Amino acid sequence: ERAMARVPSSLEAGAKKLFCGPESFTPDLGPVVGEAPELRNYYVAAGMNSIGILTGGGVGRVLAHNIVHGHADVDMTAMLPARFQPHQATPAYRGARVVESLGKVYKCHYPHRPTATARRIRRSPLHAQLAARGAYFRDVSGWEGADWFAGAGRTPDLGELRWGRHPEWFGLWAAEHTACREGVALFDMSFMSKFHVQGRAAGPLLDWLPTAR
Repeated sequence: ERAMARVPSSLEAGAKKLFCGPESFTPDLGPVVGEAPELRNYYVAAGMNSIGILTGGGVGRVLAHNIVHGHADVDMTAMLPARFQPHQATPAYRGARVVESLGKVYKCHYPHRPTATARRIRRSPLHAQLAARGAYFRDVSGWEGADWFAGAGRTPDLGELRWGRHPEWFGLWAAEHTACREGVALFDMSFMSKFHVQGRAAGPLLDWLPTAR
């Protein structure tokens, strides 16, 4: 009724039925667009998170370019189906995360807004040691990744969500960057992908691919 009051002509349009259909939401609120990793030449355009009409034109163009040319002409890293891990497709994980994803659609998308549901599923062997140093963990592809450190014995506090620098912890982050540049740092990269490379050309390929042996 309020919508019709705003647009009076809709009273004469003859629309008498309200239809509420199912909608799809992804764990990271990003669409699922691109070639399926399990089946070559099978392309997906799904998980539009309630903005499918808004993004349909762009998604269609990108997907068409993929199909015709065999590759994308834009960076699709954040949209590819392969970004999700198997444990993120389980009913338990999706059931917990979809409620939060839905609630975030029309909230302010601050760059450091944390994810609260379906957490602490995958931890690295160093998780306990990092937590003891006051690590603030964020969700990285289903892993608990240490983002910055409050210090041993301290509880990390993200502070008020905002745009730009966070005075509550930016100084700590800056000190870590300085330590990396001027000293030595150890990074826990357990959340990164692992590739098994084998065959007669494995050695030359790996010598060419990495930045150092």
